[in-house]
Amino acid sequence: MSAKEQRRQKKIAKKRSKDLIKKRAAAREKNVMQSFTGQVQAASGGAIERCLISESLLDPDEKFGSVLISRKLPDGRIAFVRYLVDAMCLGVKDADASVCFPGNLSDMLEQMSKVELLQDANPAAARKLVESAVAYAKKFGFQPHALYEKTAPLWNGVDAADCLTEFEFGKDGKPHFISGPHDSAEVIADSVSKLDQSVGEGNYEFTIDQGGGVDEGDLEHSEDFSPLIDDRELDVDIDEDVPQI
Repeated sequence: MSAKEQRRQKKIAKKRSKDLIKKRAAAREKNVMQSFTGQVQAASGGAIERCLISESLLDPDEKFGSVLISRKLPDGRIAFVRYLVDAMCLGVKDADASVCFPGNLSDMLEQMSKVELLQDANPAAARKLVESAVAYAKKFGFQPHALYEKTAPLWNGVDAADCLTEFEFGKDGKPHFISGPHDSAEVIADSVSKLDQSVGEGNYEFTIDQGGGVDEGDLEHSEDFSPLIDDRELDVDIDEDVPQI
């Protein structure tokens, strides 16, 4: 083989190698985007579409409700997480997350509005509230729902330190465990035991709730929503800070 032909063969091999690298990279990206974790990561750099908080969570007598944040994926879909926050004791008690089209999220929020009242929230304040509730609950041995860590990238670029509000947790300086209507006797006993071990008898309150209000049973768990043809643009005012609870 002549030197000229050898050079030509090397160029062909180099080009094939580059094409193969590009194909493998595209395949990896496609595989990542087929997983919820990959979609959340992709959405972490997108614009915040919604940041909402339940009015009941801001009520000093309730301190229980939802925090929702959603961000836009490059393909126009929305990745969102809704945390069910118990600011009295348990932190992020439950969570629901999914990827859907904007119109589907609007429909879901309309359904949620029948159960709880939601208001626009400053993302920094919402993140600080959620993270502070988690930190408060951990002092008593309560860990957040598994989706809390998995959906953390949705807060990327949001600095909780930008919120100057200091949130208060518990009631009258004590954690107050309130059981949900779907909590089993074992869950209740374990929760009371954690409080006994962490703060001691007499240093916390507990209430057995027989039903009513917002609870984890109201969450629609993660399944993709089918697209809607008609969609409205999401226009959210996120300049106002969340009031102290």
